[in-house]
Amino acid sequence: MVNKVNKAILVWLEVSRGKLTGPSRNLARLAGDLARQANHKLLGALMVGHKTLPTLNAFGGLNLSKVFIFKGRPRATIGEKAAALTKAAKLACPEIILVAADQRGREMAPMVAAKLGTGLTADCTGLRLEKGLLVQTRPAFGGDLMAEIVTPEARPQMATVRVSSQPPQEAINGPVMANSPDQILFPTMEMAAAPRVYGDTRVLKRSPLSLDDDLEKAEVVVACGLGVGGPQGLARAQSLADKLGASLGGTRAVVDQGWLPAHRQIGLSGREINPNLLIALGLSGSVQFMAGAAGAKDIIAVNSDPMAPILALARVGLIIDLEELWPELEEALDLLV
Repeated sequence: MVNKVNKAILVWLEVSRGKLTGPSRNLARLAGDLARQANHKLLGALMVGHKTLPTLNAFGGLNLSKVFIFKGRPRATIGEKAAALTKAAKLACPEIILVAADQRGREMAPMVAAKLGTGLTADCTGLRLEKGLLVQTRPAFGGDLMAEIVTPEARPQMATVRVSSQPPQEAINGPVMANSPDQILFPTMEMAAAPRVYGDTRVLKRSPLSLDDDLEKAEVVVACGLGVGGPQGLARAQSLADKLGASLGGTRAVVDQGWLPAHRQIGLSGREINPNLLIALGLSGSVQFMAGAAGAKDIIAVNSDPMAPILALARVGLIIDLEELWPELEEALDLLV
């Protein structure tokens, strides 16, 4: 636990090709809003290889006061990154530490919390400050309840946060600059060598989960729930996705049944998608699933239950059993291709 606490929020940042990743920029912006509310400083920490140091422009528009940069190996392990964030926390003694709830963040954040002797709320979908406490919101009990969690005593308050993998708008249009270059805030940089890691794992081999891992980039996603009926229904959904040039995903229940591989899971404990169109087949639209599919611009939903939450979120909702719909749908698609 950090004994002396400063009025600061520390965010872990990831760098790719000398630039901050989309989730890192989105997390820094979210943390910046909290910092302004509480009149806290916003600090960052990251680890880079010796030849991939980011430029000051990489932090433009984020209002970071200071960034701790740890120079390590080109491909640092999770343990090395956790050690770096722990070192940054001991240097900065922040009130709050935030980490993106991606695959790396979910693995490293518990290591850091354990080293600092503090609590950790995982996969938060919302944050706010209330009387000096960070109120951390996340789905619980399978998404049936939205829990609000606080850390009243231990410091720092620590959470992993669900943030979009899409780059923020300013990454597309360029950073929003102040009226005068003198008003643009760039952080001071504190450089340090990567701290030593004791008992770290050794990576013997790296293997990609799948070569068809395109869910997060897909413009059209066909998502399946238990209502598709089983592997045969999944095969029909795959055929539909192929004809539409779409990517196929599913709910946690579908993955647990073994109908789809784990990397095809959409939701709080799966992937986050941002398609132009989501076609939801036989799924209810639980809070857990929508935590990963909230970025969908339009939704077409098919469900036999008129009370399914997904129908209220859909632009087009069909209340029909999929077994009745498949023949007409496949015939219509055959005429188009």
